[in-house]
Amino acid sequence: MDKLVMKFQIFIDNSKVSDMSGPYGAATFIPFTGKVESELFTGEILPGAADVQVENPAGCRHMCAKYMFRGKDSAGKDCHLFVENNGYFTIANKNDPYFNACPTFLTDSPVLGAYLSQARFRSEVHGTDTGVEIRIFDVCV
Repeated sequence: MDKLVMKFQIFIDNSKVSDMSGPYGAATFIPFTGKVESELFTGEILPGAADVQVENPAGCRHMCAKYMFRGKDSAGKDCHLFVENNGYFTIANKNDPYFNACPTFLTDSPVLGAYLSQARFRSEVHGTDTGVEIRIFDVCV
């Protein structure tokens, strides 16, 4: 069974979202802020975080969010955590309560580096009133 290891709280200011669409697809740029509090890592997102979503004419949407946290690792040491989270949804699953994505991590934390650099995580992205909650699961537990 997958183990929940972190929850990211992502906050979106809709007035800062940029988008365009045409007969060949659509693109949306969503800047955001956020935080995480967990046993592994606690921190806040640094400026520059964005989710870029590109939808093709068939309605398949690719989402790629890239962001960096500054905070403390499980040993209480200052560190950074870079996240890239990729996911897709189509017309068939557009109304699901959440969508799955695949996160990858980089960190300068000696305590977290070996664990988070492994390809063993999945994420669920759940909508909230102020943005999204991203639940990170370890699938190898």
